[in-house]
Amino acid sequence: MSEVQPPATGLFETATDQEAIDKAVAAAAPVAAERADLAMVNTLDAALRQPMYALLSSLADNKYVLGRRYAEWCTGAPMLESAVAAAAMAQDELGHARSFYPLLRGFPNALDTAQMEEKGWQQRPTNAMSCLDRSFATWSEFLAANLLVDTAFTTLLWAALSSPYEPLRQRAAKIVQEEAGHWVHGAGWVRRAPGHLSSALAAVWDDAFTWFGQADDPVLVPLSQAGILSDNPDGLRRKLRARLEPLLDEAEVGEPLFTRELPWSRWDAEKRRLRVP
Repeated sequence: MSEVQPPATGLFETATDQEAIDKAVAAAAPVAAERADLAMVNTLDAALRQPMYALLSSLADNKYVLGRRYAEWCTGAPMLESAVAAAAMAQDELGHARSFYPLLRGFPNALDTAQMEEKGWQQRPTNAMSCLDRSFATWSEFLAANLLVDTAFTTLLWAALSSPYEPLRQRAAKIVQEEAGHWVHGAGWVRRAPGHLSSALAAVWDDAFTWFGQADDPVLVPLSQAGILSDNPDGLRRKLRARLEPLLDEAEVGEPLFTRELPWSRWDAEKRRLRVP
């Protein structure tokens, strides 16, 4: 199967209907948070508020940018079914971001959250994974992000399904359910065209596996020690690998990836992303 190139347009510009463009942009706007959700910040130990803010902020930014990257392929996918899937996954990811962003307003260090309802907030800088800084150049790059990046976020949210922090637990339960379809889509394409995916998977592998942070990560370690997450960074990496390994080994693309060393020298723990070399 030949590679497919995306339309040469910007975000959301593949739609020719202005109403469709307006709806796509509006989908990325944050929704109002319940007062109860915002008040839950006060139930957190003071030492956990900064880690929780950092985690929610990273999830929101990554989900938002991933959704926009998916949206760019709504009219460029190689099959009609794939275009429909791209649109559905874009809507899901933007919806997940919309549910996380308002929670940030409850934290005392959320200095810029008031801007999120203002015109043009979608163009502000984010701290999403560095592999999401640019558009997916090929369908294989779309699929690699679908399989690795998307699944990394879901792996963390699995660890929040029993979290005592209710706003995170409630969102995790809904998102994990919706993400099941994203996994089915990515896994199906791996089985169909593994040869085209090898280099694309390698290009995003480091971003997905470093996102959990190192063994002493200042965000996930305190949250896991407090029981807000059920696993620590190394445990989350093992679970992500366990999820991917059978599929990638079946497609004979797993071994060179699973044996590579992660580039921790480029890891920025504050921004939760790899520095671009």
